[in-house]
Amino acid sequence: MGGIGSITTSGGMFIVDGQAMDLGQLMMQINIDRTEIIDTQLADQMADAQEKNAQLRALNELMAQCRQFKANESNANDDNAGGAAFTLPGYEDKGAMQINEWFAEFGMTETDVNPGDSKEEWEAEWDANIQTIKGAIDSLNSDSQLAMVRLQSLMNKRNQSYETVSDVLQKDQKTRDTIVGNLR
Repeated sequence: MGGIGSITTSGGMFIVDGQAMDLGQLMMQINIDRTEIIDTQLADQMADAQEKNAQLRALNELMAQCRQFKANESNANDDNAGGAAFTLPGYEDKGAMQINEWFAEFGMTETDVNPGDSKEEWEAEWDANIQTIKGAIDSLNSDSQLAMVRLQSLMNKRNQSYETVSDVLQKDQKTRDTIVGNLR
């Protein structure tokens, strides 16, 4: 992706980085450069969408783990009713972590589940954690929807650039055909 540098004119031609171009060639080069820039933006946007999808999968699994710990009627375990470490999909490289560590990983504040609390308090603490995760999922879903709108917009811009290049080429060919027809 070289891009277009300085442009000057000389005798009806455009001089771009020392190379003579007519208006059609210049327009085509500008749109090709624009398309390359948009392609880079598209790749970034798609990577961002994939990352958000991985976070959504992991948060849904984290919520399932919280529900499972809540459903476990024994609250006699150590702090967080299940100091059991587990991995989340897409985050295997982080290794097995406990719930409080996963909350920290996703930037959420965990409600401490105290094993000595009554069953009602204990369940309420798990419900608070589940609601926190639901809030994070909802926020991530909103972000994902906005990302998809941006992605669609970039794809539309890319298509417009290609259509412009195609139109320029068609007009250029029609002009050449007319010139050749007039010479006959």
